[in-house]
Amino acid sequence: MIEVSDIKKRYGKKQVLSDISFQANCGECVVIVGRNGCGKTTLMQILAGVVKPDGGGIRYFGNDPVKQKKHFREFCGYVPQENPLIEELTVKDNLKLWGADRGEEYARVLEVFQLQDLMKTEVSKLSGGMKRRLSIACALAGWPPILLLDEPVTALDLYYKESIEKWLEEYKSMNGIVVMTTHDEKEIMDCDRCLLMKDGKLKELDKASLSIQQIKQMM
Repeated sequence: MIEVSDIKKRYGKKQVLSDISFQANCGECVVIVGRNGCGKTTLMQILAGVVKPDGGGIRYFGNDPVKQKKHFREFCGYVPQENPLIEELTVKDNLKLWGADRGEEYARVLEVFQLQDLMKTEVSKLSGGMKRRLSIACALAGWPPILLLDEPVTALDLYYKESIEKWLEEYKSMNGIVVMTTHDEKEIMDCDRCLLMKDGKLKELDKASLSIQQIKQMM
């Protein structure tokens, strides 16, 4: 499971995150919502080990990744908002670079994200949606128990949104943990738990009693 306690982060005089705490269990999808610039991406970067928190703690299945960086790589697959791929390399080489070609689920990943016919294509020639699919596939290198997805369906058309949403349900059924930020209404309503980021703080919403309109009004 994921245990996050009292995470803090400041940039200059701006307190971006204040005492952020939450838990996520195996088989759960936790969605973090909030306005642009509220600190969602900073939190995701901290959870992925890209940014160091100023205070607080993180535990992944009882391990402290802040103290031992290897635990970030061991437990997490991370898809940032920006494109993490190497543009001049092919799809196959990007997958190889991330180690995604060594896992037992490699063939399944290629099938789910429909990459079989793109393996020799340079990333620079891919559309935004194709790059997004490849980014998620690369994050699955080593089949990590935790997926951190920052706006995962950005640039995807309806067909691929549905395909990836279906796959995430399959991933959860295998006890995977998904933490994602999103503005997508369907993802918000389909998640197991919804957390609102506002004024640098995180608050869990009772999704069962709130409509999407009410959630948006609270942001």
